Amino acid sequence: MKLGIIGLEGSGKTTVFNALTGSKKEVGTYGKLEAHIAIVKVPDERIEHLAKQYEKEKIVYADIEFIDIPGNINDSSDPKIVASARETDALIYVLRAFENPNVPHPHETINPLRDLGYISMGLIVADMSITAKRIEKLKASIQKVSDKLKEEKLELEVLEKVMTLFEEEEPASEAHLTKDEEKAIRSFQLLTLKPFLALINVSENDLALEKTKKLLSEIDNSMAICASLEMEIENIPENEREAFLKDFGITELSINRFIKKAYETLGLISFFTIGEKEVHAWTIPKGTSAVHAAGKIHTDMERGFIRAEVFSFDDLKALGSEKEIKSAGKFRLESKDYIVQDGDILKIKFNV
Repeated sequence: MKLGIIGLEGSGKTTVFNALTGSKKEVGTYGKLEAHIAIVKVPDERIEHLAKQYEKEKIVYADIEFIDIPGNINDSSDPKIVASARETDALIYVLRAFENPNVPHPHETINPLRDLGYISMGLIVADMSITAKRIEKLKASIQKVSDKLKEEKLELEVLEKVMTLFEEEEPASEAHLTKDEEKAIRSFQLLTLKPFLALINVSENDLALEKTKKLLSEIDNSMAICASLEMEIENIPENEREAFLKDFGITELSINRFIKKAYETLGLISFFTIGEKEVHAWTIPKGTSAVHAAGKIHTDMERGFIRAEVFSFDDLKALGSEKEIKSAGKFRLESKDYIVQDGDILKIKFNV
C-alpha cells in the first residue's frame, strides 16, 4: 500500500511524515521537489502469535509506503509532484489547525475547512488538465475506424462524465462509477478518484478540545494528530516513552491509530500464510477472491490455482491447533471464488 502525504505549505507535511515513519527528514524545506519515502511495517499481534505457535524464525509483516509529496498540487505544480501523487493508492491530506507565528500560513489565517477546499480544488484542476487533453484526442480518434472503437467510446463517455463534475468543482468520486467505467479510465490515476484520509495537525494542547472534536465531525475520514509532539516522541528511547506518553495523556501513538483508520477507510483486510520458515501477512481489499489473493502471493499460484485450504486465526487461537480445528469442522476447502475474510489463514494448492 502506497500513501501520499499532501497539503498546503506550512501545514506540517514533513513533520507528519517523520511522526508516522520515525524518519528524521528536515522540515520547512519549501520549494524542494524531492519526495521523501519511508516504509513502515503494519503491527499485528496475530502474526506474532502465529510465529510463536508454529515456531517460525521469520515474520514478514504487511507494510505501508509513505511518500512525503513536496509542494502543493494545483494548476502550476511541477509535473514530478503530480506524478508522485498519481502513483499512490490513497492520499493523506494534512490540514493545519495549529498556531505558530514562526511558520507563516500561505493564506494568513488558520482554517482547516478552507484549506481542505484549496487542496480538493487543486486536485480537481490537476485532473481536469489530463482529462481535457485525453477527451480532445479521443474525439479525433473516434472519427476513424478502429478495432478499439467500443473501448474508446466508453472511455470518452466516462471522461466526459467526470469533466462535467470538474466544471462544477466536484471530484471524480462523485460520479459513482461502475466497475467497467472505473476500469475504462483507471490508467489516468485520477487524483480525485483516490480514497483519502484527512490528518488534522493540531497543537498538543488542542488534542482533546471540543473544537478539535467538532472539526473531526465536519471532515470525513479524519483524525487528529499533534505531529510535532509525536515526532519528538520518536526521538525518545523506547524505555522512556511510556512515562512521556502518560504525561501528555496519550494512550497510543498515532501511527497505530492511523493504520487502523487507513485499513478501515480503504476497505483493506489481512490474511496470513505459514511457510517453511516464515509467517507472512498480506494486505488485500475486502471482497477479494481466493484466486486473486493467491496472486498476491505469487502469479503462478493464481494461474495454476486448484483450491485453498482455509481456517481462521480466531478459531486457531480458540481451539489451539489445526488438529482441533479439523475435529470441530472448521477447516475448509474453498474454490477460487471464495471471498477471503480478515484473519483467514490460507494454504494454496496450485499446479503450473
